[in-house]
Amino acid sequence: MEYLDKNLSYFEQNYPKYYKILKEALEEKELSFEHLECVETRDGNQALTITKGERTVRLNSVYRPLQEAKKWADQHEFQNIAVSVLMFGIGNGVFAREMLGRLQEDATVYLYEPDLTVFLYVLHHFDLTDILDDNRVLFFVEDMNAKEFTAEFSKRLHWSSIPTQIPCAHPGYHDLYPEQYDWFMGAVKKEDEREIVNRNTITTMSHSIAANVISNLHFIRESNYCEEFVKDIPKDVPIIIVSAGPSLDKNIEELHRAKGKALIVATDTAVKYLLAKDVPFDAMITIDAKKGMKHMEDKRCFDIPLFTVPEARNAILERHTGRKIWFEGMYYLEKVYMKFHRSFSKYNTGGSVATAAMMLGVSLGFQRYILIGQDLAYGNGATHAGSVVRQIPGEEEGTEMVEGIDGTMVRSRYDWILYRDWFERVIETKKEIEVIDATEGGALIHGSKVMTLSDAIDTYCRTAFDFGKILAEKPYTFTEPEYEEVKKTIFHLDKEFHNIQQKAAEGKKAASDLVAKIHMGKVPPAVEEKCLKTVRKANNFIEKQDVYILFDSYISAKVTDAIQKINCVSGDEQKDMIATLETSKIVFNALIEAEKELRPVLEEVLEKM
Repeated sequence: MEYLDKNLSYFEQNYPKYYKILKEALEEKELSFEHLECVETRDGNQALTITKGERTVRLNSVYRPLQEAKKWADQHEFQNIAVSVLMFGIGNGVFAREMLGRLQEDATVYLYEPDLTVFLYVLHHFDLTDILDDNRVLFFVEDMNAKEFTAEFSKRLHWSSIPTQIPCAHPGYHDLYPEQYDWFMGAVKKEDEREIVNRNTITTMSHSIAANVISNLHFIRESNYCEEFVKDIPKDVPIIIVSAGPSLDKNIEELHRAKGKALIVATDTAVKYLLAKDVPFDAMITIDAKKGMKHMEDKRCFDIPLFTVPEARNAILERHTGRKIWFEGMYYLEKVYMKFHRSFSKYNTGGSVATAAMMLGVSLGFQRYILIGQDLAYGNGATHAGSVVRQIPGEEEGTEMVEGIDGTMVRSRYDWILYRDWFERVIETKKEIEVIDATEGGALIHGSKVMTLSDAIDTYCRTAFDFGKILAEKPYTFTEPEYEEVKKTIFHLDKEFHNIQQKAAEGKKAASDLVAKIHMGKVPPAVEEKCLKTVRKANNFIEKQDVYILFDSYISAKVTDAIQKINCVSGDEQKDMIATLETSKIVFNALIEAEKELRPVLEEVLEKM
């Protein structure tokens, strides 16, 4: 039976971005389905077979494919909350359909097909309209949009959902496409590891992050944000991102020739090396909540323009006297700016100050990026310029050999590899930008153009560019009348703090009362509903407060384990109810403690406004 037109209609409606690619592939005269076949099964359905070389693999049972799909699905747990299914191979949709029938509405299903020809054949011969029209499903097909899988998965990934992930493969696909299978499962693993690293970083710095965001609010008055400068950046001017990798000693002097012909941004760790060599640069960037003060202790850098984020270390920002430019409004600042019709770009800053610098360039509209000191590998045992060695937890277990910029193998470590992968993903997905790796050492960033810094400057730094002049002519983001309104918004935090403390106390009491009643025996439905309603209302009210995201960050270290377990359902209704209520008690109590600890920080900054 021919289903193509019907399937394509649904595909166009739900995936319009990729419809053209499918249509063009279908019109290719060289397209051949000779290695694919539909076989009628004993129960009147159709099974799909694929031939690769001398091998033919039947993807479905020739007897009862639907019963086979049910048996396959039985091996997985679908009852958990916020399940993410990552399925390699779509086949004729029988296994995916069985799985979708067991999942809840809050699930997300990533269907990855490693063979475009198979997908097109299936569109001809099988009805996939119900799957194509399911809003829980995201399709990724080789030679269509497969390269976007990692970015889309990363965008939706949260550490709390990792325990309820279901990575799986359509029967037969692992043997047919072993290399793609290894890549797919490896990509999932890498993104999970990256998310866990980010979670651990936030957990470790949670108190500092929230305190910094609040303490840094008074800098809004005399600051700017990136989007204000987009029209000031000539398209042919590059941004040079200076990191402090071991190779920086090789070419740092070359930057003299680039001054006035590029935007030279120094990462906070690289600042002292540039100043020691009297090498000029246009701006600095710092993002870490606990960044060491020694990196920017030279008084010569105090008035150099600083790109930063709300959660950056307050002590550094307090000492800095120059213009501050926010390139991300994460947490509370973004909400404040949106109230005054200013919006920040949405992106993933990658986890390091160097990857953040690249996203800074994206915000500013740069199309060409020159990286130096971005080794992402050891240099003669050193981790940083000046033969400096800095170790991190788990370093020895997390090192491996990777392809070097000169074709040799170099030793890298797990965090650098995550950053390298991040650079490569950005290069792959943002076709409008060009990245020149002028590091002259370290790990290869695939997709970048490898050049010496001298050649990169000769080739790309040809247009005069005076960032200092642009900045001098740029007024602060908010006029005085606007800033008075901003102050009113920020002063409202005092009330929000009180509201959170009060509602958290109410929610904690209701949860505690209900747990006690459950342990005592049967609870009347009306009593149970009243307690649950109080807990829900407290949660909903707290989450609607503008400052809630700061509290959420602050309490992350205390509630991580509890939150990670809450999505896992045992099937015992009473047991699951108690587990959820106990988690709510932990969260409410953490919020009460957070309000008490952050209030002095708030009161201090309100005095500075």
